[in-house]
Amino acid sequence: MLLTLRGIAICLVATSMLSMPRAVQPQTTSTDDRGHPPVVLSDQHTAAVNRPRRIMVNNDVGYPLQSFEVAPDQWVEARFSLFDEPGSQVDCISWCLDEGNYACYPSKVLPEVRYPGLQKWLDAGVDIAKVMADETHKRGLEAFWEYRLNGADREADLTTPARLPMKEQHPDWLLKDSWWSPAFWNFAIPQVRNYKVAILREVAENYGYDGITIDFGRHPPCLPIGEQWLHREAMTDFVRKVRLMLQEVAQARGRPFLLAVRVAATPAGCHYDGLDVEAWVHENLIDIIIMGVRSTEVAVGGFRRITAGTHIKLYPSIDDVHSTDGYHRPPIEFFRGLAANWRHQGVDGIVTFNFANESPAMAQLLGISAYHRENFAPHRQAYHEIGDADQIRFKDKVFVLQRRYGAGWGKGIGTDKWGFYQNMNHEAPLPLVLPADGSPIIEPIYVGDEIAAAPDRVKGSELRILLGGAIAESSLEAKFNGVFVKSAGSQESGWRVFELSPHVFACGRNLASVRLVGNAEQANEPVRIEKLEIHVDYEEYRTHPNLK
Repeated sequence: MLLTLRGIAICLVATSMLSMPRAVQPQTTSTDDRGHPPVVLSDQHTAAVNRPRRIMVNNDVGYPLQSFEVAPDQWVEARFSLFDEPGSQVDCISWCLDEGNYACYPSKVLPEVRYPGLQKWLDAGVDIAKVMADETHKRGLEAFWEYRLNGADREADLTTPARLPMKEQHPDWLLKDSWWSPAFWNFAIPQVRNYKVAILREVAENYGYDGITIDFGRHPPCLPIGEQWLHREAMTDFVRKVRLMLQEVAQARGRPFLLAVRVAATPAGCHYDGLDVEAWVHENLIDIIIMGVRSTEVAVGGFRRITAGTHIKLYPSIDDVHSTDGYHRPPIEFFRGLAANWRHQGVDGIVTFNFANESPAMAQLLGISAYHRENFAPHRQAYHEIGDADQIRFKDKVFVLQRRYGAGWGKGIGTDKWGFYQNMNHEAPLPLVLPADGSPIIEPIYVGDEIAAAPDRVKGSELRILLGGAIAESSLEAKFNGVFVKSAGSQESGWRVFELSPHVFACGRNLASVRLVGNAEQANEPVRIEKLEIHVDYEEYRTHPNLK
C-alpha cells in the first residue's frame, strides 16, 4: 500500500483542522451586486502575471516508481534534459508529483507515499518538492505546483486503486457513481473544500513556487453528476478560498503567488461541469486560464470576451497521451498547425501535457517506457518552435478538423459520456455522416497561416478527407471557401485528396464543403467523414541548428 502509518495518523489529525481555514483580509473594492468584493492585486502581482510564458509545461514526474531509484542529481539532470537545451522556448514548468491525495513530500496534512527510493531521499534530507522549485529557478524559469484536484488514486503500478484513509473515514464526502474507484471527492461538501485548501496551503507555505495550477481536468466530475451547474457557487467558494489563502502566503513571503486553472475548452463546457469562470474572473480570483486538455479547438474568443480588460492570461493545452481522437503521437507538422492557429487567435502562450520531456538516454535511465522514448522527436522539436509564431511561419503544417473523444478517455466511464464535459471534445463535428441525397456538409476549419499572402513560398497544399463506411463506390465533390477544388486522384486507404491553390485560403476561419455524388443512395451503409485535414508544404527550410 502507498500510505505510511504516519500519514494515516496525520489524516485523523487533519480532519479537525478543516472546518475553519485561515482567512485573509486583502485590500478590496466595495462589494458588488454578486455579493463578493473583487480581490485587488498589487502591481507586483500583475507584473508577475505578465511574465512571458511562450511554452508552459505540465510536467508529470511522479512516475515511474523506479525513477526514484537513481541519485537525486541524476533525476534532476534527466528531468531538465530538454529544458536545458539551447533554443528551448519553455519559460514555465508546472510540476506534478502525485494525484493530489497523498504526498511525495513531508506532510502534516496528507498521508505520504511509500516509494522505497523516494523514502531514501527523504531520509537523507532530500525533499524533491523543494528541489524542483529551486532547480527551476536556478535556470531562470518559472516554477508552478500542479495540483490534480480530483486525482485517480493509484498504487505504483498505476492501475490498482489505492486506499485513502480520509475517503474511507468519510464516504459521505464522495460522489456517488464515480467512474473510478475509490470514488471522487464531492466539492459540494464544505469539508472537502476546506480539506483541499489545507493541502494547498501546506505546499504554498513550505515551498518557493511562483504559482499553483489547479487541474480540474484530473478528474471530472467534481460535483454531483447532472447537477453540476446548480452547485457552481460551491466551486467558486473553493477557488475564492484558495485565492485568499495564496494572497496571505504572498504577503507573508513578500512576493506574489499566482493561481492558474485548467478547465474545459469553452466557457459553456465549464458551465456544464459547474465551473463559473465568469464569477472567478469578476472577483479577480485567478491569473491564468488553461483552456482544454487535448482539444485542437478552444474558444479563445469566448474566454477573451470574459477576460477583456483584466490581467488574466489565456493558454490552450494539448495532451499527447490522452490525445485528441485520431491524432495520438502526431508528427511535428500537427503541432505547428495547432500553434499557428492558437497564436493567430491571440493566446498568451501554449501549455503542453504528457510530452516526452526527457532525452531518450535520460528516459531510459529513469525507467520510462520505450514507447514514450520512441515518440520523443516531435516533442523535442516542438519545444524549439511552437513558442514563436515567426519561427514556424514558413514551415510545413497540418491543420485538422476536431474529432470527438480520444485516447485514454471514454473507456473507464462506460457508455455514460455525458456525465461531464472536460476531456471529451463533445462538440467536435467528426465523425460526420454525409447525406446520401447529395446535400453538402459545410464545416469551418481554421488555418492560422497567411498562405494567400505568400503564394511563392508554398510548394503544395491539399485538402485531405478520410472516409469510412460504404466508401468503395463513393465519389466526392469539394469546395474550399466556395471555390470548386480539383481531385488529385488519390484514393489510397480511404483518403480523398483535393488540390488547393494558395490563393483559395483565408487566414483564420475557412469553410470546407463536401458532398457525395453518384450512387450513394444505393449503399448499404452511410458514408462518414472520419478526418478532414489541410496539408501545407512550404519550400525547403533549415531545421533549428540545435536539432541536427
